[in-house]
Amino acid sequence: MTVTDTDTDTDAVVGIARNVDAATTDRLSCPVVLPDSPGELVAVLRATMERLGEALWAAETEDALLAAHRGLEAARCAAVGVDAQLFTEINDRCAYTREGFTHPIGWLAKGLRLGRGEARKRCRRAAKIASLTSMTGQTLPPTLPATTAAVAEGAISAAHVDEIAEVIAHIPHALPADVVATAETDLAAMATTLTPWELRKAGIALLSYLDPDGSLTDDRDRAGHRRLSLAPQDRQLMSKLTGQLTPALRAKFELVLANYAAPGMNNPADSVEERIGGSVTDIDPDDEAAAERLTQARRRDRRSPTQRNHDALEAMCDYLTGHGGLGSPRRIPGQFILTATLADLKAGCGQALTSTGTLIPVGALVEIAARLDPNLIVFRDHTREILYHGRAKRSATFAQRCALFARDRGDTNPDSDTAFIHTQAHHLPDWAKGGTTDIDKLTATSGPNNRNVGDKPYQWETTYQTHGPNAGKVQWRLRCRTGPTGTPRINTSCHPDDLARATIRRIRTSRGKGTAHADPPHDLNPNVETRLTTRLGYTEL
Repeated sequence: MTVTDTDTDTDAVVGIARNVDAATTDRLSCPVVLPDSPGELVAVLRATMERLGEALWAAETEDALLAAHRGLEAARCAAVGVDAQLFTEINDRCAYTREGFTHPIGWLAKGLRLGRGEARKRCRRAAKIASLTSMTGQTLPPTLPATTAAVAEGAISAAHVDEIAEVIAHIPHALPADVVATAETDLAAMATTLTPWELRKAGIALLSYLDPDGSLTDDRDRAGHRRLSLAPQDRQLMSKLTGQLTPALRAKFELVLANYAAPGMNNPADSVEERIGGSVTDIDPDDEAAAERLTQARRRDRRSPTQRNHDALEAMCDYLTGHGGLGSPRRIPGQFILTATLADLKAGCGQALTSTGTLIPVGALVEIAARLDPNLIVFRDHTREILYHGRAKRSATFAQRCALFARDRGDTNPDSDTAFIHTQAHHLPDWAKGGTTDIDKLTATSGPNNRNVGDKPYQWETTYQTHGPNAGKVQWRLRCRTGPTGTPRINTSCHPDDLARATIRRIRTSRGKGTAHADPPHDLNPNVETRLTTRLGYTEL
């Protein structure tokens, strides 16, 4: 590439800028010779960004700064469309398998380190603004053509695309295609002058006009938008619950809340003797003693309605888990199982991990035990139960599954973030090839990953590591199209403490506090073992 001018840093921006100030266009618009190869263009882009990072912006005029920022933003917006088309090509050709991934979202999430949330957003976005290929090889137009054109011009951002797609998704199926096309075209035009938030409000107004009384929205539309999801835990281990409820579920849920979230009911601030659990309708109005207890509980209740709803949901979960609602108690999905270190339990601090992947403060374990009757298993150096069966049986026992939970914590497949409760016990080597049902020959993985272990292309090879820094972990390698295995990978997401151990060791050493395995804090509760044994009934492994 050759650039003709002395002001190289600004000229590089101008090559891709679309909307610059007319007063500065002549000074900034210099001819740029670019290569034809996409790979070389990406290299030029990276080099340009490096030069821009070193640019002396202080020497520029205010108009030049504003024009440069507009050009940079236009380039950033146009890159959304390029990213979508590039991702689509990678997906169509299964190119991600060359780096040991079985799914494009997994490659984006872990291969590019974007995370699952951002990876899913980009995948959904690509499905809307990229040109797709049919099964017969024909190139199909984008789902949102006007939006795609606006992105290519650098006129709208990824946030605008997401808002437009959300509005189009909520248009009732009963409306004809030409109405949907007109709405998409107009929304794309509005997006060039509105912020994403303003575009959202315009979209809401448009939906209200298209279906003013809601008569066009049917069960099909509502069913397509039903959802309920838990966000990841924050630094305080709290989780945000979001969802869209169907009218039927809302009616049922409101009825439950009316009984379980009534003032005075299921209040965690009450003592064990004072607390009134369950439904308010269980209290007999003719029982004067029970009625008086409820009256006193209502007077003590200082919770907001939303806090009462939260406590009601917890009470419903307590009832479900405490009355056999989860099925067989000798299976992992039907049991409330946690893992924690004995040092943390004795100290009354630290965190315990559930088989669903949730972190719980150790101090809350006894309270949980009082409500749920869980099975807490503290893993030490050995086990009282048989964990080695050889070829005697194929299915892993409950004790083996618990031991796998303590060791693996979740799916060991490097593409997966699956919680342990949703995994199966996988043999290394496979049972059909002589594998044994022994704890050091098993690992946790999801059903699809378990079934995709084999000798064919795009299947996994699994190896248990017995030495080195990854001793005790399972190594996965994806077989390429030609047969040989690819790069070995290990899932570290279930062991975040391992990732930070070296840093913690250096910090503690620099502060004169010894190694990362220093003695735990002093025992805050000398009777914790007795309480755990009697209330939790824990087993040391």
